[in-house]
Amino acid sequence: MTAVQFGHGEWPVRACAQREDGSRSMWRARFLVDASGRDTLLATQLGDKQRNTRHSSAALFGHFSGARRHPGEREGHISIFWFEHGWFWFIPLADGATSVGAVVWPYYLKGRAQPAREFFLATIALCPPLAERLAGAQLLQDVEATGNYSYSARSACGPHHLLVGDAYAFIDPVFSSGVMLAMQSAFSGADTIEQCLRHPRRAAAALRRYERLARHGPREFSWFIYRMTSPTMRELFMSPRNPLRMKEALLALLAGDIYGRTPIWRALSAFKWIYRISALLHPRRSAAALRRRRRNIQPLERGPIPAR
Repeated sequence: MTAVQFGHGEWPVRACAQREDGSRSMWRARFLVDASGRDTLLATQLGDKQRNTRHSSAALFGHFSGARRHPGEREGHISIFWFEHGWFWFIPLADGATSVGAVVWPYYLKGRAQPAREFFLATIALCPPLAERLAGAQLLQDVEATGNYSYSARSACGPHHLLVGDAYAFIDPVFSSGVMLAMQSAFSGADTIEQCLRHPRRAAAALRRYERLARHGPREFSWFIYRMTSPTMRELFMSPRNPLRMKEALLALLAGDIYGRTPIWRALSAFKWIYRISALLHPRRSAAALRRRRRNIQPLERGPIPAR
């Protein structure tokens, strides 16, 4: 799709698509849904896309064969590894391959002086527990890299359109929340469109509800993402306790149970206060971590990073 035009009347949306052979087609619809993912068709065309300046990240990733998985029932479990420059994902796939990716601060990727493949393997070597699980594994494809992939649109909807999933926002995948957020926005978006078309007088209220929901998920996860690499958060996550059922509330959050009526919000609020107090008890360490984070998140331009 190459262009989207907004009009008025019974058929307010016009969408023009161009095929590979150069021919074009025009559609007219009463409502337009942008599910273009990270292509962010509408947000880009409307000038609404904005990078997340609070969490600029870069990533390198590829698939391996022969990676060592957990034994037994835990074979398919995802693993997360922290290291000096960010974190790694380790995702076992059903076909026997394993997806491995490094999410790093932009400064680290800016300093790359090797081809992408060699740089990725050298980055893995900086994390001994991951390198051990990949000992003897074979990289199945070229390494891919992208920079500054955390973004959002200024608005998730308009009078005759809405954005779902990654077309609206994409956040750091450390909690594997992307599919859940996309599905939730799709279900809510379908209800919103039905309200707008069947009950036009309720359209404005329905769109406001959708806007709140679309912002809710990324906001709740981002509070933890912004602090994930801090020493205080690492201590709390690596030595979990359960006062006020905070551990259960965190597990509910990570499982995506943030849209229903599960009573987790008081416990999550208490956890955030414990985080703040713990950070204040170590002022030098916390200040140093904050300065380092601000220095590290200088953004890269979005898009693929060519091999060299």
